[in-house]
Amino acid sequence: MKLWSDDFENNGEIPLKFTCQGEGISPALSWSDIPTSAKSLALSCVDPDAPGGNFIHWQIINIPTSIYEVEVGQTPPGDVLPNSGSENNYFPPCPPSGKHRYIFTLYALNVEKIDPGSVKDFAASVEPQAIERAQLVGLYQKS
Repeated sequence: MKLWSDDFENNGEIPLKFTCQGEGISPALSWSDIPTSAKSLALSCVDPDAPGGNFIHWQIINIPTSIYEVEVGQTPPGDVLPNSGSENNYFPPCPPSGKHRYIFTLYALNVEKIDPGSVKDFAASVEPQAIERAQLVGLYQKS
């Protein structure tokens, strides 16, 4: 499985446009080579370098396997779960200090639907259902 963005390279700098110092919109994402046994997809973006540990920027479940991309500023079809800011949307990178990693992970799942109301912890709900995963890492430091 592959995950990439036309907006930045893996382990490359996330452009200002997609951060709190820019428009704060989500980058374009594309993926391929989804396992044929996958019944749905899930997507997350996490900052593991946040002062309090993993800061959730975006988490979406129940994405149809027929979807292969997300355009700039858009959210894929599915159920958007709350980020660490308690909002159901993309929370743009905005680290308090230093350069942080923003890890986008796409999961191919063996279930068609996860009940959004049952998800208290994204990883605990998604990881056991994951057949395969792909990651894209973006870097950002406020100027």
